Amino acid sequence: MSTTLASSGVTLLAIERTVTSCPPEAAHAATSCGPEDGRVDIIVEYDSPDPLQEVDDAWFGLALRFGLFGESGEFLLLVNLHDDPYDSDLYWARVRLQATWTVVGSNSTTINGPAGDGLGTMSPSGDVLIVGTTYEEYMSVLAVPHPHRASAIRKYAQFMLRDGKLAADETKNVKTWLARD
Repeated sequence: MSTTLASSGVTLLAIERTVTSCPPEAAHAATSCGPEDGRVDIIVEYDSPDPLQEVDDAWFGLALRFGLFGESGEFLLLVNLHDDPYDSDLYWARVRLQATWTVVGSNSTTINGPAGDGLGTMSPSGDVLIVGTTYEEYMSVLAVPHPHRASAIRKYAQFMLRDGKLAADETKNVKTWLARD
């Protein structure tokens, strides 16, 4: 994982083994959030002069606008640690950008992210999710501030709590995150 991320200009600092805020699986629900949840989208057309650079620029602009970066520039990146790309073992990886970086990936018709599993990022505090998604006619980078308030993300996190598959400390952490003001 460290080598893969480094090739995209992203330094792996640590894998967050315990969920302390938004469960990684619930972060995917960001694409189901709407404007009523505070969602902000930046659309990038495939026929743009440099769509990959535009996605990187859109992500970075939203990251600065919504405070994605921690005190020393770190943020959380959604990674799949499963060897089979069709199966998932999702975790938040604490990462930092290098001087030259890309978070979009290398495919000009999809956002495959620096680890090849898509683009999902969250601030270390859990205060914002910024994800990239690919549609038939365009790509989108979207931010959901205060994801603990967003209905689709809350519902998924609550489902995970009811499902009972989180460890006891993770259950407590997710409940605390959802109860934030």
